Amino acid sequence: CVMAGDLRPYWQSADGAIVIYHGDMRELCASLRADAVVTDAPFGIADDAVLSAQPEKRRGANNTWHPTSEWDKNFDPAWCRAACEAAPVVAWFGHRTKARLVEDATPLPLRAEIVWAKNVHTSPPTPIAYRDERIWVFSRNAIVPQHFETTVWDEPVIPTWEHKYHKNQKPERLMSRLVRWVAAPSWTILDPFMGSGTTLLVCQKLGRRCIGIDESREHCDTAIGRLGAVTAARAAESVGPLFSQRY
Repeated sequence: CVMAGDLRPYWQSADGAIVIYHGDMRELCASLRADAVVTDAPFGIADDAVLSAQPEKRRGANNTWHPTSEWDKNFDPAWCRAACEAAPVVAWFGHRTKARLVEDATPLPLRAEIVWAKNVHTSPPTPIAYRDERIWVFSRNAIVPQHFETTVWDEPVIPTWEHKYHKNQKPERLMSRLVRWVAAPSWTILDPFMGSGTTLLVCQKLGRRCIGIDESREHCDTAIGRLGAVTAARAAESVGPLFSQRY
């Protein structure tokens, strides 16, 4: 991690490999430098439950809705500009309907689009279950992935019956696959919308350096709790690639 200014971390691991900042990423990214950004800006999330003829049928003590938030209702182009200022490679999650917004706001060229094909746990009365989410990879120069991959990733979601620390939490397996594909082992990863800290958790398990930013103190504390529950020596679950050779 290279700091362009005088910053005080909210928390960092004993070895300094994992660092958390509490604040606005648009301000903090101006003073932070990393090798790659891996993030999922949670804008446009619907906080209301899916309409159902039998809403009382919703079960599960751990499957409650997270508090409604207002800041993530609209997309801010400054997020993309700040991310690109902090790193030369940016991997950004989003729905296909947001592709033009994100691409137009990002000053780096779009190099690849990954389709995350989910195993969706939904049923009627939902009229259609969207299985796809996008990961757009932007970079200053041509990307040099660490191994061969395809553009469609069949990766499971977090089951609806499992506890989630964040309403937009991503599976560890998916994030591990993305980090290991887009970033060299020596790189520092930055997640400026870290939420509950899954990207940081994956990097900790892989023995990599990672910086996390979040505006919510509650999310920062949640991430710290999750990071404290594992050790850096623990290996992340192995995923892919289809072929082992590099090119």
